[in-house]
Amino acid sequence: MSEEKKNLLNPHKDTMFRGLFKTAENFLHLLERCRNRKLDLNAEDLVLFDLNTEYTSRKRRNDVSFITRDNRLIILVEHQSTISANIAFKLLLYYFELIQLWVKQNKIDIHARVAIPTLPMPEFYVVYNGKEKLKDNFSSFELKHSNINISVQVAIIDISFDSLKETEASNALAGYSYFYKKFEEYTLQGINRDNAFMKSREDCIKAGYLKGFIEKEDLIVMYSDILDYDAQLRSEGREEGREALRGETAIEMLKEGFDTEKIAKCLKMPVKKVEELMAKVG
Repeated sequence: MSEEKKNLLNPHKDTMFRGLFKTAENFLHLLERCRNRKLDLNAEDLVLFDLNTEYTSRKRRNDVSFITRDNRLIILVEHQSTISANIAFKLLLYYFELIQLWVKQNKIDIHARVAIPTLPMPEFYVVYNGKEKLKDNFSSFELKHSNINISVQVAIIDISFDSLKETEASNALAGYSYFYKKFEEYTLQGINRDNAFMKSREDCIKAGYLKGFIEKEDLIVMYSDILDYDAQLRSEGREEGREALRGETAIEMLKEGFDTEKIAKCLKMPVKKVEELMAKVG
């Protein structure tokens, strides 16, 4: 098996969203849409800082987040195709875990008699590109008990292509949204997802979107992200969506010639299940 295919079996491989917006330059396009204004930040002001930054035993991984170089601000962005009622609480948990990493990396002794430095303040955003029209622009979580008062508000931002003001080819968010717009159009026409994916990719290349990214990004990795998006829209239950994603991704990997045991390990599926899928593929 080639090195390229071996790399695809890494279960922590970036999805299309994270792969695109983990660079500060592209993230600024996303943040500008979230704040709905021109930024007073430059790429040099931001450092990638999320739960993928270093290996931990935690299974949770947030989508993408950056910290300012002056440690003043942590910006957390989650990508959603269906809005969860618990997203504000989820992002709060991510923030607490990121603060633990920040304390560790800055070698801060929380048991010392000296007060800890001012903690980086969070900005929470959910970027949404599902089919349903957004009903609310915010998601909130609030905990009040005795002298405890924790309140979190998350801004929900529509990133569908038709909602964007900045759609020039150099804008990474515009390219990402254009890709999903075309993919949805093709699937609504009854074109199967394999061909819809390839057609959307070709359209992006012709329009000049995601130049230098979409041509070289691993096909299966990008396609698994599309399946994740599609599974969320088609399934009301998250577990059913995840099962659909694993099964369909396994089929695509089988078509590409991947070994059944490695597919099972990568997707955390029983080998027997992968073999059953292989029999269907023929």
